[in-house]
Amino acid sequence: MRKNFIQIGLIILVLAVLAGASTFFYLEKQNEAAAPEQTGVAPTTPATPPAAETAAPTTPAATQTPPAAEAAAPAATEQSAAPAPAEQAAAPAESPAAAEELTGFETLATPQPTQNPDKVEVIEFFWYGCPHCYDFEPVLASWVKKLPANVDFIRQPAAFSDLWAKHAKAFYVAQALGVLDKVHADFFDALQNKHQKLENEEQLGAFFTAHGVKEADFHEAYNSFLVDTKVRQAAVTPARYGVTGVPVLIVNGKYKVDGKSAGSHEKMIEVMNQLIKRESAAKK
Repeated sequence: MRKNFIQIGLIILVLAVLAGASTFFYLEKQNEAAAPEQTGVAPTTPATPPAAETAAPTTPAATQTPPAAEAAAPAATEQSAAPAPAEQAAAPAESPAAAEELTGFETLATPQPTQNPDKVEVIEFFWYGCPHCYDFEPVLASWVKKLPANVDFIRQPAAFSDLWAKHAKAFYVAQALGVLDKVHADFFDALQNKHQKLENEEQLGAFFTAHGVKEADFHEAYNSFLVDTKVRQAAVTPARYGVTGVPVLIVNGKYKVDGKSAGSHEKMIEVMNQLIKRESAAKK
């Protein structure tokens, strides 16, 4: 009986040892199984420090911003200083007239060619029946007497209607006969002060013969192809210069001066003279 108990005890002891060994090996395997999981997670842990290392240069860059600003400052100084020589270089090219801030005129959208490019051209658009043109005439005539040598002055009647065209024809007849200077002021006076009706060939013939023109010469000029052509041109020429009323001065095919822009007839002459100076300087 005792022998049986000993055998049973030995069996229990063996089973206990086996159980302990099994437990030991089980725990070892658990540790080995857990080790790869820790190895897999580990790389994610240093991810933040590299990120911090990557971000770190931004901080020095920010601290280095003042030197960058200092580097930019000379560049800005050089750039701001750069225009000065350009301005100094450009200054001599400007004439005194161009340096002035001229007002009292309009610049034509499309400059028109002049008859003589070597001179400054001034065109006066007018109508004999216009009271403003009549008032302007003495002022303009005084300027014409002192006409600069480098200026070409052209009187240009405007023909905006049939009546205007009839008076324009009188101008071109006088021009063709060589008596324009003799009859120009008188024709203004006949219309504006004496209120004469000077519209047809008979009426105009009487006016011209009264000023020493032979009747035959008058009729020949009045019915000439040259005069008719110029009258037709007088109907379309104002539009080229943007002229819609009179009196108007056009300086060198570029600038338009009238009472509205200049302010008065006297100012029209002043503005015109300044523009002539500007254009004269540009031709030198």
